[in-house]
Amino acid sequence: MIILRIASGISEHFPQRVSEWIMTGAILGWSSVLAADPGTFETSISFAVLKAYGDEATWALVCFVVGMTRLAALVVNGTFRQFAYSPHLRGGASFIACVFWGQIGLGVCLAWWAGGSGTGVVAYCTFMVIEMWNLFRAWADVGAARKAR
Repeated sequence: MIILRIASGISEHFPQRVSEWIMTGAILGWSSVLAADPGTFETSISFAVLKAYGDEATWALVCFVVGMTRLAALVVNGTFRQFAYSPHLRGGASFIACVFWGQIGLGVCLAWWAGGSGTGVVAYCTFMVIEMWNLFRAWADVGAARKAR
């Protein structure tokens, strides 16, 4: 019964949340890579900005917590109407992910100016823009829920 309710809640809201689901996969994927390879930041000068704030294990933990919080919020969102804070959790996760992707984008941009490749600038800054959109949508949902009450 609960599994059907969760599946129904997810499928009902999936079209509106598809970018959040995709970015949840991206940040959990990053967490896995950083946890599996503690030398990731040594492979490219693009990661010097992230390395300045913490090692791979720290970033892996941050990415994992953000990804799992977002995953929980997406599962709960619309499935359990009595839990009114899923848009807040989604927004918080989007904000933190936006900062994370922005830090990577900044690092790749600085590396590009130092003679590295610029392809990562486009990719990671696109991730940041997607997270900004997710943040906007989540806080719009907070306002709509508040109005409905």
